[in-house]
Amino acid sequence: MKNVTVTAKLSIEYFLFLAVLFCTHSLSIADEISNPVSVSTRISPDTFTLGDIATYSITVQHDPDFHPAAPVIQAPKGLEFIEQGKSVPQKISGQIVQEYWYKFRIDDTGKLTLPSVQLAFKAPDQKETGKDIQGTILAPEVSFEVQSLLSLPGNTEGIHDIKPLEEYSLPWLNYLWMSLAGLALLALLYFLWCKWKSRPFSLNLPPPVPALTADQLALEELESLKNKEWLEIGRTQEHFFELSEIFRRYLEKRYQFPAREWTTEEITAHFKYFHSLSDNLKLKARSILTQTDRVKFAKAEQAVDEMPSIINFIEEARPPSPEVVNPL
Repeated sequence: MKNVTVTAKLSIEYFLFLAVLFCTHSLSIADEISNPVSVSTRISPDTFTLGDIATYSITVQHDPDFHPAAPVIQAPKGLEFIEQGKSVPQKISGQIVQEYWYKFRIDDTGKLTLPSVQLAFKAPDQKETGKDIQGTILAPEVSFEVQSLLSLPGNTEGIHDIKPLEEYSLPWLNYLWMSLAGLALLALLYFLWCKWKSRPFSLNLPPPVPALTADQLALEELESLKNKEWLEIGRTQEHFFELSEIFRRYLEKRYQFPAREWTTEEITAHFKYFHSLSDNLKLKARSILTQTDRVKFAKAEQAVDEMPSIINFIEEARPPSPEVVNPL
């Protein structure tokens, strides 16, 4: 009788164990079916110091007909965003596993936190076939500690406090010698420049052409007018205009009075002051001026050329050449 009771008790305990196991398995299956999408976060590596690169990962596991989108992460204070990407999707237990990663440079020490972010996805509409609905799931926040370089073991060696300020005397004597050397160099350069500026040098210039006398200039101008041959082609008035200008320019330069600005009467009246000029030459000059004026202003087509008379006047009025005295 006692053995039967023990057996019954064992049977009841075994039945209860099977019932608990079946319920647990049923709940696990129901949990898997009720979670078509799940998300987890992590950050690597395990320890951080200032300037390290931290990789923040968001892992999404979802049914094949779910379509998640990469979340937008804003770098919190103390982190500087570098780059982002995603891994190749993998299929595990009939679901798709997708990982999105973000890299940050650490710019601060202490405890840093990446807040929770919403991850959007599209899922099939159970009520209407062929349509999707928009959903979101919240990725949990993650925190990590950034250690100071000074707090790391073994880093205290070689770190010392700032030394107090020390007085340092300026090398005034050195400055004085450098200033004197600079002044001496400037004086030497100035001396060499003055020496170079005052050096004798010769320019290979042609000898200066002596200025033409009034006689030479007038004869050259008359020769040039003759070569124009204006009388032969009927340009009589122009010929006498130029002839009058040449003679007046000669008188002005030879006897130093404004002959080109004066009238013929004023010029002949002024001849009385020229004692070196003979009466014959005064009459010739008056005749030349009168004849050229008559042709210029009367526009005569036929007239006697006064060029030979002017040449004769220049030759007769030419001052005598100084005599060369031969030494004994």
